Amino acid sequence: MLITLADYRRIYSTIHSLLIADSVDSHEASMLFSVYGAQILKRHYGIAAQPVLGAAAYHLGLQAKVLAFGNYQAGNLQASDSQHHWWVEADGYLIDFMAPLFPVLVKRVGKEARIDPWMMQKPMAKAKKSLADVQNQGDFFVLENNPLASEKMSAMVKEKAHIQRGKLAIDWFVKAPKKMPSPLTVKFEGSLLDSRLPANKPKLIAYKSFLVSGAW
Repeated sequence: MLITLADYRRIYSTIHSLLIADSVDSHEASMLFSVYGAQILKRHYGIAAQPVLGAAAYHLGLQAKVLAFGNYQAGNLQASDSQHHWWVEADGYLIDFMAPLFPVLVKRVGKEARIDPWMMQKPMAKAKKSLADVQNQGDFFVLENNPLASEKMSAMVKEKAHIQRGKLAIDWFVKAPKKMPSPLTVKFEGSLLDSRLPANKPKLIAYKSFLVSGAW
């Protein structure tokens, strides 16, 4: 593994705590987990990590089977503007910091399956070559779409709230086993985190350590 389960849980929980505080729309979640997660890995671990966009499919076990992100086109899975996923690639590994939320996604697509909140961290060398090869628990398939990723990132850097939230994630994070500072006091400058609150009004953001009980 590139990072430990404790490291993964701390990064996931830091980002998730910020997103909950800001009531972020779920369709943005994988991008923000990926972008902020990569920034934390760079700053605090010295790991050359990059957020990546594309189509993705993960086999989550016999009950849930395959959780796929993308559009099916002629039997293939392709990323599109509205149907795609983000993950992190670093030193030959795929790390998906949104994976502990897969149980929620499985329920949203109407599957009655028990899925535990696990870490997704896999060597890229183990990626399957096609969607049809994703047959067993832990199998995964990803297909990058770099032009779409560039388009999405260009739009993101124009949104002040995303940039400020990302900086908060990096500055707030401390490695386990050190205790995370909580609550985090944020003084608003314009539309930081919540445009409904007036400028210079402080907001307390609590850190919550979310369950991550194992690894795919």
